[in-house]
Amino acid sequence: MKSMSSVDIKVCMKELKDKIVDGKIEKIYHHPPDEIRIKLYANGRKDLIIEAGRRIHLTKFPKESPKIPSSFAMLLRKHLEDGKIKAIEQHDFDRVVKLEIERKDGRRFLIAELFAKGNIILTDENFKVIMPLKHEYIKPRENYNFPEPRLTPFDLNEQVLSEICRNEDKEIVKVLATKCGLGGLFAEETCLRAEIDKKKKCNELSDDEISLIVKAIKSVFEPVIREKYKPHIVAKDGKYVDVLPIELKIYENYEKIHFNSFNDALDEFYSKLIIESAERAENEESEELKKLKKRLEMQLQTKERLKKEMEKYRRIGDLIYEKYTVVDKILNAFKQAKEKLPFEEIRRRAKIEIVKDVKPESVTIQLDGLTVELDLSKSIHEIADEYYKKAKKAREKLKGLLKAIEKTKEEMKKVEELKAKKFVTSVRIVRRREWFERFRWFITSDGFLAIGGRNARMNEEIVSKYMEDKDLFFHTQSPGAPAVILKRGQEAPETSIVETAQFAAIYSSLWKEGRFSGEVYYVTPEQVKRSAKAGEYLPKGSFYIFGKRNYITVELSCGIGVDLKNLRVFGGPISAVRKYCDYYVEIEIGDRSPNELSVEIASRLAKMAKEEERHLVRSIATPDEIMKFLPPGKSRIKG
Repeated sequence: MKSMSSVDIKVCMKELKDKIVDGKIEKIYHHPPDEIRIKLYANGRKDLIIEAGRRIHLTKFPKESPKIPSSFAMLLRKHLEDGKIKAIEQHDFDRVVKLEIERKDGRRFLIAELFAKGNIILTDENFKVIMPLKHEYIKPRENYNFPEPRLTPFDLNEQVLSEICRNEDKEIVKVLATKCGLGGLFAEETCLRAEIDKKKKCNELSDDEISLIVKAIKSVFEPVIREKYKPHIVAKDGKYVDVLPIELKIYENYEKIHFNSFNDALDEFYSKLIIESAERAENEESEELKKLKKRLEMQLQTKERLKKEMEKYRRIGDLIYEKYTVVDKILNAFKQAKEKLPFEEIRRRAKIEIVKDVKPESVTIQLDGLTVELDLSKSIHEIADEYYKKAKKAREKLKGLLKAIEKTKEEMKKVEELKAKKFVTSVRIVRRREWFERFRWFITSDGFLAIGGRNARMNEEIVSKYMEDKDLFFHTQSPGAPAVILKRGQEAPETSIVETAQFAAIYSSLWKEGRFSGEVYYVTPEQVKRSAKAGEYLPKGSFYIFGKRNYITVELSCGIGVDLKNLRVFGGPISAVRKYCDYYVEIEIGDRSPNELSVEIASRLAKMAKEEERHLVRSIATPDEIMKFLPPGKSRIKG
């Protein structure tokens, strides 16, 4: 994955100075191995990503916060939380970024090395190391030493470049990249614009060629000097190739996706690559899953073998009694012959078609296509009993094996669910939530808002705080139902009233009880009383309804989807979901728990999405967000 260049960092720093300086640090997370996320407030909530050796930018797609913070995260929180970012800058023109954080107990610096394997180092105000993320090259209590100043593209002129090239027998592209501070990509671009063979040795360049190279460098970096940026992602066949703040000739035949800011371009580029990487991992079976699949395959083969053995031995036992007369005659005949004749003579005389083999202690016969061995030392009943015992033994083995198969399937399911959950929660979307999203809610297909309580306290809050004169109140006859308000419901058409009744039924105990339809009533606000009659008790979240109730019988079906325009999950009556969602599934009463189903729906929605939208769907429709819209009890995806 691409690491940010010095040019990328220079442009990014200019944007970040305007966006996060004076911002207050609220929380810091460590996403092992090399990434930290700083949650801060600066004209709104923002998330700053720093990944050692790779990148720094604001993100709208932060990863899920680790449940258990690392020791490095705890240390950063101790020293930096509640501090203000007083400055953020690039050291010289190097791939090193310095954040200055001020707190009441003094200043700290957070230094991000974005070159090679990189590092993130916390220091005091004198640049004494408090703690590095990586300890290979730097230890606590040492002084942090910034990289020595080096030549930059902005320092180059014909004289400087001539002196560098005079004694260099390396290729010009390599010298420009390393000794002149251009980096590989911009060195290639410079040679392309100068029309110089990039593999030509430096000490073979003429003065005219050096002049052309210097002019090319100036033309490449002129937009950076003049701050005339064109942030964009370079793509080929729908795949992201690079992200840049300025346009390059080397990519002139590639697709370009332009952005309003370079931070937005960086965020989109890296977030998609992270999700694509997770997607590849999802498609590659883990070693653990491979072992479990192999084990299951062997168990299923053994199951079939044991079933056949059990059926064969039981059938042989039955056949011995069904053909009792024939078997008894053969058994007695060979027993008598054994007492009177030598074995070879018995074998020579055994010419009956049913007899297939003769041994000193047994005779093998064929009964209805099955091979039966008769032990000459046992009675016919003992022989039959032996076969029944073999059938029983096979049955007992089969019984134990079936349990083992179920256990293997459960283990496979857990591995797959864990893998899927890790993937679908790898990133999430950050957006401003509406006031009603803390409740159960949906928007009718006519554009009217309906809200419902998630518990008794919310039911009371909705009725006392949010119900107004022109609204309608909905409820089911069943206990454990949400109080539902259709805002401006008295102005709403019949379609909205029916959808809101469906909404009230979906999230009531009707779904949990497995009922596929139910009755819902609605009344006006003045008919809803929160206080009990004299001498009576009214439970919390309950209401008295006075006057005539309007009843509607509705079917219970629910849709859950993703609304890309508003960057949110949306659930409720299928007619409303169908209108607002780009991708959705319909669910019905079933046998999957909410935890299982939320992961399955998240995966299904992502697979339904177009390739260019898949990473966005993944980040919005996480299992946690989907869980908020699932009905109580068990469900399944319809169809």
